[in-house]
Amino acid sequence: MKVSHKITNNTLYVSLYGELDESCAARVRARLDALFETAGLSKVVLDFAGVSFMDSTGIGMLIGRYKALKSMRIPLLISSPQNAVDKLLSLSGIYEIMPKINL
Repeated sequence: MKVSHKITNNTLYVSLYGELDESCAARVRARLDALFETAGLSKVVLDFAGVSFMDSTGIGMLIGRYKALKSMRIPLLISSPQNAVDKLLSLSGIYEIMPKINL
């Protein structure tokens, strides 16, 4: 899985590419946690346009990142999931705590 990012107006935009599963979740988690240490963030947007597959390990990783950001009072938003990933996120209830937005 590839992870890229940019910061614009205190918003961290993280783009994910590939499959988010057990084989890469720990690496993605570590990368996101390091990015979250950036001072002055007002929100974080995870762009899922490039994610072709995600399993329950990915859901767990997202919930952990949500909790980390919540403790810092930084909202976590999700954008542009592909249909299969969107369905998984919807069925799991993720959108109740991490709203889906359109960019």
